[in-house]
Amino acid sequence: MTDDLETTLRALGTRLDVPQTPDLTDAVLARLDEKPSPRWHRVVAAAVAALVALATAMAVSPAVRAAVYDLLRIGGVEIHENQPAPVTPTPSVDPPLPGEHDVTLDEARRELDFPLRLPKDLGQPATVRLIDGARVVSMAFGSAHGQVRIDEFDGGLAPMFSKFTLAADVHQVTVAGTPAVWVDRPHPVLYNDRDGIMHEETARIAGSTLIFEKDGVTYRVEGELTEHQAIEIAESLR
Repeated sequence: MTDDLETTLRALGTRLDVPQTPDLTDAVLARLDEKPSPRWHRVVAAAVAALVALATAMAVSPAVRAAVYDLLRIGGVEIHENQPAPVTPTPSVDPPLPGEHDVTLDEARRELDFPLRLPKDLGQPATVRLIDGARVVSMAFGSAHGQVRIDEFDGGLAPMFSKFTLAADVHQVTVAGTPAVWVDRPHPVLYNDRDGIMHEETARIAGSTLIFEKDGVTYRVEGELTEHQAIEIAESLR
């Protein structure tokens, strides 16, 4: 029976009209020559920009050259854990960052693309500054603990600030249940502008800093504060 079935199938095969397999060589080569999609271009461009920014930072700053070791990202802030030189905050005048200028609170609210939040118990800010086309708002407040600086900025894909400190000085904490980072010593800070150029803030050396992100906005609370005091200020932002 098996032999009969095999004979029948062979005979059927000779009568079937099977189309000839097409030559796909030209079609495959044409697809290989096609340009990548615009989305792929954006991915490649972003990767190249990040490499260029890192190379620039490494060229201008010994701290950055030594800091490609361990990296923590929260919102728009990258924290490089390494061994920086001990630094102390100084009251000297900062070189301005790109587009940095003083504004009123109302002007800041109009220009920012995100809602501006203020701490509940620190009163009105002594200064309000917009940076780099209103990408960042930086406010200084007086308090019983000395000057407190609060920076707010869009915590999107591109990091805006890079910090360099010891791994032992970086602590995982929470602000009203939101993951946050507490850096409990002064540390060098670099700003990454719209063109991917990093600016080393030689005069402005950050104090202890609390960093967290909420609703797509990154917050930095900085000053001569304890961890508890910084978290208390952060949780009062309205």
